Amino acid sequence: MADLSRSVNNRKAWFRVHRQKLRILLDKLFDTLFGIDTVTDTMTYARQESFFRDQKVNGPVSYLLLYKYIDRRQFKPSSDVFVDVGCGHGRVLCYIARRKLHKVVGFEISQEFAERANSNATKLRARKSAIKVHVGDAIHCDYVDGTIFFFGDPFGHQTMKLVLAKIAESLAVRQRRVCCIFWLPSYVDPRVVEAIVSSGWLIHRETRKAFYSPMRAEYWDYNPESRIGTGIQIRGKQFR
Repeated sequence: MADLSRSVNNRKAWFRVHRQKLRILLDKLFDTLFGIDTVTDTMTYARQESFFRDQKVNGPVSYLLLYKYIDRRQFKPSSDVFVDVGCGHGRVLCYIARRKLHKVVGFEISQEFAERANSNATKLRARKSAIKVHVGDAIHCDYVDGTIFFFGDPFGHQTMKLVLAKIAESLAVRQRRVCCIFWLPSYVDPRVVEAIVSSGWLIHRETRKAFYSPMRAEYWDYNPESRIGTGIQIRGKQFR
């Protein structure tokens, strides 16, 4: 029985190693096709610390999962503003900007990472949308223009809670439909999930997952035309 268990564990380890090698190879291939570099110097931490000191490692989302989990055709070219909160070297921004949107925006706490993202945005082939990268702590950023927010597991539950509250406050300023896409690993801190679930304004739409990856994408929406519940109250303003 012990030999069988070791054999199973060895096969799992072999699969993980070769899956990672294949992923890096595919990521380099897509980077070459796009004319950018989002592979070099990844898996590092920003030198700047966030207010809660809960920023995560700069680990880019694999292209394979981007194509599987994010259907860019659902975005509205004339009105949607895509915001990557914690954009790193800009891989997701570049992937999205190859389709026409009103704007593509990245927020990044690291000046170094943001400069790399801007460089990639300039070099991107077949870019159809403007890309703008802002430097700053996510809890201090302005979210009033955004309609699609992407969170690639950028920080912990304390920052997540405040950022979602800021987006909710922006809805009181400018009513609009909002979609939040959360990239969550199987080992995600349950407090991050709780911050999403307890936001008070987001409604879960769907979860997308691939058998070959520990990552999943969760889609959560806010629709001002919805009559679900009694509405949300932010700083004395009631809205749906």
